[in-house]
Amino acid sequence: MRKLAIAALVGIAVALAAVGSGWYAMQRYLEQPMLLDGDVEFSIVPGSTLQDVLAQLKTAGISDDVHWLRLQARRQGVARQIKAGDYTLVPGTTPQQLLDLIVAGRVDLEQLTLIEGWTAAQAIEAVLEHDAIRNDLQTGIARRADGQPWLTDEMHKVLAAQLQIGTGHVEGWLYPDTYKFAKGETASTILRKAHIALQRELDQAFSLRPEDHPIGSEIELLTLASIIEKETSRADERGRIAGVFARRLSQGMRLQTDPTIIYGIGIDYDGDIRRRDIQALTDYNTYRIDGLPPTPIALPGRAALRAAAQPDDGEELFFVATGEPDGSHYFSKTNAEHEAAVQRYLKRLRGSP
Repeated sequence: MRKLAIAALVGIAVALAAVGSGWYAMQRYLEQPMLLDGDVEFSIVPGSTLQDVLAQLKTAGISDDVHWLRLQARRQGVARQIKAGDYTLVPGTTPQQLLDLIVAGRVDLEQLTLIEGWTAAQAIEAVLEHDAIRNDLQTGIARRADGQPWLTDEMHKVLAAQLQIGTGHVEGWLYPDTYKFAKGETASTILRKAHIALQRELDQAFSLRPEDHPIGSEIELLTLASIIEKETSRADERGRIAGVFARRLSQGMRLQTDPTIIYGIGIDYDGDIRRRDIQALTDYNTYRIDGLPPTPIALPGRAALRAAAQPDDGEELFFVATGEPDGSHYFSKTNAEHEAAVQRYLKRLRGSP
């Protein structure tokens, strides 16, 4: 009987030693950096099981002892929590860090930048042309006479409904910024994020208006900001240009800004503004209409929104390009000063190649 007890104890000791040895081997494996020859990229497709992923890692030569990884995943209760996506393993990554990575779903992120001053058509075209974005939009893009992308009124309506933009017009309602997303994201999801970001920035800017501001609604502020965005990219001029437009609106003067004419020409714009375009009575020709056009004309950024809400004080009512490479403008208080500035600009233009 005593011999049986001793044998049992020895068996238990051997078993415990084996378990301890196995535990030590697993921990050593999990904490030892994998032998990676530089960054290694791999993808987990939707629906993949842990076994699929382990087989893929073994085939790619990323990890040979995958059974330890399987045991650890089961021990941690995460075997069914593998996330699909594109991943990058860098030298020094351990198997445990690999497991944490694919369970947390820390996938490689793509990115796309929407530029301040773009039209909605340019922004949407950039989204649709991105290789990592799936197109789920219900309409396409037209082409303007000068080759630029364009959205017809019907396209605006369809897209506004899909993106939940209540105005029925997409122009101006997408925030220019850099957006990060996982490969396979839908176009509508990214554009919806851009719209939500724009609404947030617009709300903040609108709250900054002084009491005597001529703008009375958010859509008006957004429209004014879009015009400012198209008139200048210079940080030191946005406030001054906003001041000119605010004073003109307050005094009942027409805005007389060329970017609105171009937008009003629409799909027929071929790169030139002609006398007939300046004389044409359209909803966007601010040489012929009072106040603001009915919609924004581009995507304004934060600086343009803030400038529109808080324009610079002053007496200037006019501005015209200097013709300098820096994109600067002459600002004038009187029409006579402005006409002289226009002549200087035309003289410089005639002397240019």
